[in-house]
Amino acid sequence: MPELPEVETVCTGLKNKILNLKVKKIKIINDKLRRKIPAKIEKIFKEKSVKCILRRGKNGIIVFNCNYVIEFHLGMTGKFMISNNLLQLEKHDHLLIEFYKNCFITYNDVRKFGYIDIKEKPIDLVNMNKLGYEPESIDIFSKYIIKKITKSTKTIKSLLLDQSIIVGIGNIYASEILFNAGVNPKKTGNRIKKKHINKILNSTNYILRKAIKEGGSSIKNYNNVEGDLGYFQNSLNVYDKEGLSCLNCKNLILKIKQSGRSTFFCSFCQR
Repeated sequence: MPELPEVETVCTGLKNKILNLKVKKIKIINDKLRRKIPAKIEKIFKEKSVKCILRRGKNGIIVFNCNYVIEFHLGMTGKFMISNNLLQLEKHDHLLIEFYKNCFITYNDVRKFGYIDIKEKPIDLVNMNKLGYEPESIDIFSKYIIKKITKSTKTIKSLLLDQSIIVGIGNIYASEILFNAGVNPKKTGNRIKKKHINKILNSTNYILRKAIKEGGSSIKNYNNVEGDLGYFQNSLNVYDKEGLSCLNCKNLILKIKQSGRSTFFCSFCQR
């Protein structure tokens, strides 16, 4: 599933290509996503220009010079593709946006867990979908985050995945963050010292910034808007490395299930 670095990369790619462009036509090809694509999308944004593109958690927001925005979530397999020519539509394409100046965007989603929706302005980014703090702001709000974690009996891995605390972290980066911080994913929040939570928060910023710089992780089918792969998967230390030697201590990387999801860690380096 695309996590914060992948969504940030997609938003940056869209911004570089469609900012200030005017929509010539929008066509729904297949409206069956996690949420049905609103039919009125074809009319609302026609002849409207893109003013900015934002990210909130794992959600992207395309802002136009009208009273509405497009909000999107990539789900498991969603992706935007940009071309200067109208390409032949593919099997799992759901939406086509044609801009003036020969620019075309298609939204493709094989598993259909993503969505494209319309929201009316003004958008409350702070309280949007009850989302928590953005990673780049956790230094400012660290005392509130630490308080939430230390009061919880949930595992730290579950707390990192909780989008109401810190947004944008999924399974891949949760494992990598905890390895970088040296914290066992099975520990509950109320058993972790404040200094170790601060390590986790520092690791969160470090890992996510590095992943954004490297264009995200192309583990399965993620690619950016120009079809290029990310390469942070080459920097992964524990994720999907069960049975391989830890780069730090040479002990074997372990894999466990937590709430139905795979967690990878080194039991020697992560205490």
